Amino acid sequence: MTVEHLAPGAQAGLDRGEAVVCVPVYGGVDVFAQCMRALLAHTPPHAPILVADDASPDPAVRALVDELGQLRSTAHRLLYLRQPGNVGFVCNANTVFAVVHPADVVIVNSDCVVSSGWFEALRSAAYSNTRVATASALTNSGTIVSVPNRNQPAPNLPQDWSLEEAASEVRRHSPRLRPQIPTAVGHCLWIRRSALELVGGFDEAFSPGYEEEVDFSQRCVLHGLSHVVADDALVLHYGGASFGMSGASQALRRDHHAVIQSRYPYYDRWVAEAESDEQGPLTRAIGAAARAFRGLSVTIDGRILTRFLTGSQVHVLELIAALHAEGSIGLRVLTPPDLGEYASMLFARMPSVALLPVAEVRRGVEVSDVVHRPFQVSSPADLDVLRMVGRRLIVTQQDLIAYHNPSYHRSPEAWMAHRRLTRTALSATDQVLFFSRHAAKEALAEDLVDQPRVHVAHLGTDHVLAGLTPDPRPPRGADRIGEKPFLLCLGTDFRHKNRLFALKLLASLHERHGWRGMLVFAGAHVAHGSSAGEEAIFLASHPDLAEDVLDLAAVDEPGKAWLQQHANAIVYPTTFEGFGLVPFEAAEAGLPCLFAPETSLAEMLPSSAALLVSWDPQQSADQVAPVLDPGEARDRHVALLRAAGARLTWRRTAERVLDVYRTAAEGKARQASVLALDQLELESDHARLEDAFRELEEQFGYPGNAVDADLVGPDGVLPNELRRPLLALSRRRWLRVIMLGPMLLTYRLGYMARHRRLPPRRALPERNS
Repeated sequence: MTVEHLAPGAQAGLDRGEAVVCVPVYGGVDVFAQCMRALLAHTPPHAPILVADDASPDPAVRALVDELGQLRSTAHRLLYLRQPGNVGFVCNANTVFAVVHPADVVIVNSDCVVSSGWFEALRSAAYSNTRVATASALTNSGTIVSVPNRNQPAPNLPQDWSLEEAASEVRRHSPRLRPQIPTAVGHCLWIRRSALELVGGFDEAFSPGYEEEVDFSQRCVLHGLSHVVADDALVLHYGGASFGMSGASQALRRDHHAVIQSRYPYYDRWVAEAESDEQGPLTRAIGAAARAFRGLSVTIDGRILTRFLTGSQVHVLELIAALHAEGSIGLRVLTPPDLGEYASMLFARMPSVALLPVAEVRRGVEVSDVVHRPFQVSSPADLDVLRMVGRRLIVTQQDLIAYHNPSYHRSPEAWMAHRRLTRTALSATDQVLFFSRHAAKEALAEDLVDQPRVHVAHLGTDHVLAGLTPDPRPPRGADRIGEKPFLLCLGTDFRHKNRLFALKLLASLHERHGWRGMLVFAGAHVAHGSSAGEEAIFLASHPDLAEDVLDLAAVDEPGKAWLQQHANAIVYPTTFEGFGLVPFEAAEAGLPCLFAPETSLAEMLPSSAALLVSWDPQQSADQVAPVLDPGEARDRHVALLRAAGARLTWRRTAERVLDVYRTAAEGKARQASVLALDQLELESDHARLEDAFRELEEQFGYPGNAVDADLVGPDGVLPNELRRPLLALSRRRWLRVIMLGPMLLTYRLGYMARHRRLPPRRALPERNS
């Protein structure tokens, strides 16, 4: 096909509804050649391509266009318009707008390379709403539409990606949100003819270039139009090839931006808001494109991984290891100042897991797509940190035990504060994980969460991390056990752990079955909500039982392993659990576990394995006795527990949790979450100010009442230079009496005289109700 040569002022003979692809060019034939070959390969044949040559000094530009026009493979209508002299981008573009009237114009910079589907994606975005004036493509170098690193233009795509591969992945992952942006971004831009007819073309005050698209965009905005991103279109942009970055161009950019600031004083703040917003559609669209390159990025809150190893630490580490094994996400762990050696050792085996010490968290730290706290929130400060490291927040709410039980708090006020924090934290989360359906149902029943945000991910029971299963070692005090058989009761002495029932069960086993074993408690004593008093009263009334009860208090993991190795059974009479790992740990050790079908245990374990009758110690003793010694009943019981645990693998847990991460990352921002986090931040700021004020009160003895504020405030009558001397006098008793005593006496006498002269107060008339 022969190239059609047009002169400025000619007409291309296009119809309304058509679109012409315009490539403004001035030199740079090497990148221009890449641009043209990509356009011819990936633009639909019905769309004409017009080269707008701004009097390029290099004849190779025209020669290349003529060469392309002679190719038999060229199915497009190819137009060439050359300016008689260099007029700059603005005038060149305006000439094109007139030449191709009344068609739409798709401007593709000569330093851009397009890929498959680019034209269709831009058109779809441009016509996604009647208000749309322009649609801009995503690119590696395009200010607020830059990917994969948001707001960070790069000279090229990541080296391990070809443009076609990257564009295909962006298209596949795109949510097609068509987010609105403050201004069109001119590297690859669809301009609808209706917008040009409404507000006109580019303002030649911005010649030869820079900021002309900003001015055009703001005129559109002020006339009710909008600008969107085609978030399923990715083009390569060798940014700066058209104008370069010389000192003259920088000065031109500053001058033209000063005009923008004068005309549109809101514009810079609007752009800053778009750049920093972490919740809106633009963030979601850019995030989806970024994930197409690098996958999902996740930060796990591992601040619980301190020196002491408990079940919660094991669960967090197993989850991290399972997610790491999946290999499909970028994983980072938020670590405490006193990171435990066991955790450090395991992280050393997972070099791709990045560690972020909590001391390094501040505004501006790299933000993950998702941040997950795999245990419940315990203070507003927890959320302050989490919102700085992740765009979407996920919290695992283990249970609502402390929410329901006032005795587990130091005061009624502390309980109310905990309940308020729980409500606010669960409002702030984008998705909420639970260990069991029972725990999720309780949260739903309390209206703490809504159904779409609720997800259940059972814990795994196939612990695989070497180093978390230490060599058994007898705990201090275990020598009292000797050769006697014993039941092991693990866990703190919270009342819901029901250790009192374990004592009653032991008594019934002694009385009804002649079993002469011991009961060994292994668990910390809590300050609030302890059952220690009830246990002491029971043992006082059963003195013959006391010598068969041993309380080892808290034991470490080697001690726990030794106790499991030597116990006859584990008694687990809990009334309330969010999950309940103990029965599965018992089965792993070959032990029966004595539990009742309560809360989550009824969900996770077969009813036939529940040997305790809630809460009848005599009947329970009758059901328990057959499994305390080796035999068929014991083997059958342990087999039931193991079969139930076989379903619960960490791999399945990781798969489920990953689904929730993706749901959070791809989902809409919840304004309720934003408001809840803002409210917590305000409350934290208020609390800090109150603490600071109290410190000042203690330091200076300043009561802070209204009279004092009038005296020393910004409009007060006491000069600054007198305040410190008077404060020093007032803090020394004898000086205060000598220097300030006469003043105080005079004031009191005057006060009494004034108030004696006041007329008596009259009663106010009663109000009619």
